[in-house]
Amino acid sequence: MSHEKPGAGSEPADPSRDPGGDPPAVCTLPADGLDERFAWIRREILPHAVETQRLTHGLAFELVAAPGLAATLDRLVALERECCSGLVFEPSQSAAPGRLRLEVRGLEPDAEFFRQLQASAPR
Repeated sequence: MSHEKPGAGSEPADPSRDPGGDPPAVCTLPADGLDERFAWIRREILPHAVETQRLTHGLAFELVAAPGLAATLDRLVALERECCSGLVFEPSQSAAPGRLRLEVRGLEPDAEFFRQLQASAPR
């Protein structure tokens, strides 16, 4: 997590590059906060999932559109930008009628983060 003042640098920090040589932190939430976030995703988003697709660097979830789901996805994106700047959460309209798509990119599809999500998502 950067503590620089806005505008302090000419470019935003690249979360994938750590001058100390350590891999970037995937999430800055404490363990209990991460557990709560996964529980919220499992409760509010994954019940709508009808398909999970592997991407080169992530996963895509096909979701049955439901009232309020688009707003919930937008909320997820806002929350994840605060703690997981190295990941990209991108909701969109699916090519399939009546569906939304959520792509999560920035990690290999077999990363622990995705294994935890996939534990309760359709394949």
